[in-house]
Amino acid sequence: MALKPMLRAGADSHQRGPRQRPLENYANNSSPPLSRRSARWLLLRLLWDVSGESRVRKCRRVRIAEAVGVRRGANGAGFSGLASCGSVWACPVCSAKILARRSLEIGAGLLTWEGRGGRLVMGTLTMRHHRGHSLAAEFDALLRAWGSVNCSKVWKRWLVRLGSPGLVRVTEVTFGWDNGWHVHLHFVLLVGGEVQAADVESFTAWLVPKWARALEVAGMPGALEQGQDVHLIDGVAAAVELGDYLAKSTAYGAADSLGRELMGVWSKSARGGYGTEPAWRLAEDFGATGDKELLDLWHEYERGSKGRRQMAWSRGLRELLALGSESTDEQLAAEAEGDSDLLLLSGDGWASVLAQPWPASRLLDVLEEGGMPALRALLDEHGIGYLVTEAGREVD
Repeated sequence: MALKPMLRAGADSHQRGPRQRPLENYANNSSPPLSRRSARWLLLRLLWDVSGESRVRKCRRVRIAEAVGVRRGANGAGFSGLASCGSVWACPVCSAKILARRSLEIGAGLLTWEGRGGRLVMGTLTMRHHRGHSLAAEFDALLRAWGSVNCSKVWKRWLVRLGSPGLVRVTEVTFGWDNGWHVHLHFVLLVGGEVQAADVESFTAWLVPKWARALEVAGMPGALEQGQDVHLIDGVAAAVELGDYLAKSTAYGAADSLGRELMGVWSKSARGGYGTEPAWRLAEDFGATGDKELLDLWHEYERGSKGRRQMAWSRGLRELLALGSESTDEQLAAEAEGDSDLLLLSGDGWASVLAQPWPASRLLDVLEEGGMPALRALLDEHGIGYLVTEAGREVD
């Protein structure tokens, strides 16, 4: 069943008060509370109707095999035989899957570097902007400015001085009604074990003005000094938390956990001071209100982020950290959980699942919580036909 936005009479797009999180309103009142995964699937179900991207409209909805499989692996339950869009920006389901994997990679890489005696420098770089700037213009300016910094001879001399083999960079997009799109980047610079806070302070004294000048050349108003944050961090736990933060900071549903601010590692000045929220909220709130301005902004977000890399490693850094070759977002999104299907849903069976008032991911929640007996009971209750495989009979 497709989600239909509820029209809000007399909506004033410029008077935005406190908002509820509306997606649970779409769940059947008799259904159990939504899991975070089901909230993502429910948002995707809305996007099937309103997304401007055809791949998102087909994602986890259209079959690419004769039957849809339900399976379970070490990392949880999942489906096979469904199309996936692979969008880390515009698909809440693919994004969560991609970023969970990126989190593990980043954490492992940073732990490896610390295990070799290295240290880590965390950075956040932002730009000045206003509602008149389009998302595409901010993206372009950010990347041009970052490229200017990275290509400079002084930057390369700093890498040598700090004993750095490179960095991992993550781009984040949020939105605020006062100043519009907020495109910014976070990075972790790997540095030598002998680097001290005073060295990082000297590096920052060069980096921030350079960054501001590069933004101005790229056509932006520059950078606010208080919006930039570069500092040295310590400890194995910090590396693990940092990997999780960098990979999940843009994932749908992660905003609620950002209050922890990485156990105090990220400075409060670098986050939360701009009155912005993740772009997912635009789609959520459109689903609750039917406010066309929200949908227009969401479509701008889809267009402006399409084809952009959300995460990037310095050349050769993954090999140095023994992480192997990097999978694309599309490859990660298409990976199926587990080795084999436990049961199969025919085309009619999958159509019956999609017609239910609850999101299809409820099957996965039930399988994880109650195993095959609970999953079969749910399907039987709703008259949804299925075929148990040999692997399914072994665990039934």
